[in-house]
Amino acid sequence: MQYELLDSGVAKISLDNGKVNAVSVDLSQALIESLARAQSEAKAVLICGHPGMFCAGFDLRVVAQGMDVAMAMFEQGMHLLERLYSHPQPVIVACEGHAIGMGVFLLLASDYRVGAEGDYTFKLPETELGMPFPPTLKILAKTHIDARYHSRTIIQSNAYDGKMAASIGMLDEVVVQTEVMDKAMTVAERLAQLPAEQYKTNKLDIRSAEIEAIRQSLNLS
Repeated sequence: MQYELLDSGVAKISLDNGKVNAVSVDLSQALIESLARAQSEAKAVLICGHPGMFCAGFDLRVVAQGMDVAMAMFEQGMHLLERLYSHPQPVIVACEGHAIGMGVFLLLASDYRVGAEGDYTFKLPETELGMPFPPTLKILAKTHIDARYHSRTIIQSNAYDGKMAASIGMLDEVVVQTEVMDKAMTVAERLAQLPAEQYKTNKLDIRSAEIEAIRQSLNLS
């Protein structure tokens, strides 16, 4: 994880956990800590991955270590999504490539998502992998993905390119890959100029029912 506070007041957080930016306990904890730091010193947050790969989901190497270790990773991941979804500042994602599984949920838990055109995959593979959707994932998926695509996307594990991902709610817009970071930064800098307290109030108010349901499922309320 790399954290940089820019002169514009944007905290740039770069995921850095191997080639596919797999979500592990350490990455989740580092991102939670980075969000807390940003809240104390920044005006907005920009999260990015690698060119060609935003995040390919949970770390399968951890899953192979056994159920107890895997469940600890999944639980930490749900706590990360709760923190991300309820973060009071603008959270923008620059997705320069693939987003699969947990990678998509990082997108859904953010405020504005810029993705890349091209041969990149956006997919929720849980059914394909024989996995259920815990409450946090179910809430984020049903809330943000177009209801007309719930069966195909959530239940049937369909994969989409960036343009289709934007049309069903996984992304807000797509641009050519080389322009993703610049576009996302422009959005972050614009949102950083909005009145911070009113942004926080309106964001948490609009998401209040979903946040409460997520927190109850995680025994946080």
